[in-house]
Amino acid sequence: KRQGEVREILMNLVGPFRPKWRLHTNVTGVIQKDGFRVEKLVYESIGDFFVPGCIYIPDGITGKRPAILFVSGHTRSAFRYDSYQKAILNLVKKGFIVYAIDPLGQGERLQYFDFDKMASAVGGPTREHLYAGNQCFLSGVSIARYFIYDGMRAIDYLLTRDDVDPDRIGLIGQSGGGTQTAYIAAFDERVK
Repeated sequence: KRQGEVREILMNLVGPFRPKWRLHTNVTGVIQKDGFRVEKLVYESIGDFFVPGCIYIPDGITGKRPAILFVSGHTRSAFRYDSYQKAILNLVKKGFIVYAIDPLGQGERLQYFDFDKMASAVGGPTREHLYAGNQCFLSGVSIARYFIYDGMRAIDYLLTRDDVDPDRIGLIGQSGGGTQTAYIAAFDERVK
């Protein structure tokens, strides 16, 4: 009962979400490492709203495996940040499939890109989030809607894979990724 009440409050704050768009997933490369491979991929959470990420798959797995969605905290490099990579690779060595995505304003997903500087025109991730967040508020929505929906759509992608056990989907994040973890898990009952 409590979960339902909280979900309704949160939905009133950030929702409703758009109808699901076809993911249009594109694998852009594969890197073989010692004991695992990394598939670089991009999907569209909503039309023309691209979410890059990497899925880490342990070598030698058979059958369906548990999967973890990794959401990053506030770093310019997103999940490529050293301590985030340690957490991801630790899970992979334990046999989990791990899918890490770039949040808005981080990694390969800068929203205010300056081509002359080859960097964000407004500053680091928190500034990127503030600029986009202010635009969202002006249009009557919360930027949290996009962070949450991107994570839910990443879970949709995981469930298309033959090697992922749909009954064993987890979620982890650090710092701002911890906040995303709490929100995504509150909205998406597939997270165990």
